[in-house]
Amino acid sequence: MAWYQEWFGEEYLELYSYRNDEEARQQIEFFHREIGAIDGPVLDLACGIGRHLQELAIRGFHGVGCDLSFLLLRTGVREYGQLPVARADMRNLPFCSNSFGALVNFFTSFGYFATEEENLTVVREMARVIKPGAPFLFDYLNVHRELSKMIQKETRETPTGTTSIERWFDSSDRSFNKRMIIDGRRYLERVRGYDLDEISVLFTSSGMTIREAFGDFDGAPFDRESPRLILFGARREE
Repeated sequence: MAWYQEWFGEEYLELYSYRNDEEARQQIEFFHREIGAIDGPVLDLACGIGRHLQELAIRGFHGVGCDLSFLLLRTGVREYGQLPVARADMRNLPFCSNSFGALVNFFTSFGYFATEEENLTVVREMARVIKPGAPFLFDYLNVHRELSKMIQKETRETPTGTTSIERWFDSSDRSFNKRMIIDGRRYLERVRGYDLDEISVLFTSSGMTIREAFGDFDGAPFDRESPRLILFGARREE
């Protein structure tokens, strides 16, 4: 079983409990401010429990979520009530082509798969399901900062007890890895590290145009020391 099929459950929610409604509110405000007019619904790809869907609705957008984790989607129903979501793999989205007026992808929900072709397939699916000219927001890690600031070992206290975390970068496949031990259970996160040039190639080869790169959700320009790599762009007009 792949790591992403095991990890996104209750322990994940506890470890990342700081990813809260206030953070989602700030991020959707940034999206709203930068994205401009939208013609159609917004797809939240890898939506988790639906924090951003809730904020999209507050601002008058029609958001639709998609995530592989049944537990995260079910938790979202308990937290926010019924939401328009689908459970699916991002390599094969269950939506018709040209269905969405915009797409958002938050919190490094990309680079999960074992091969370059699979990760490229995700970008191609993003491009397929949004309309020509439709904008996107892509929130990803900054490879340079992650390498320079990596904490190799630490412990964190969560409601279920102490979590031991070990991090390393595997240069053979350029992946950032994180091993968590929670109450004797072992979990793994693995994300392929793409820099801005590599990401740009993936997007442009899939029919997407990158308009601007930000380094945080305050709108600072992206550089090597930025905490995030946040791309705004659009699917190219046909």
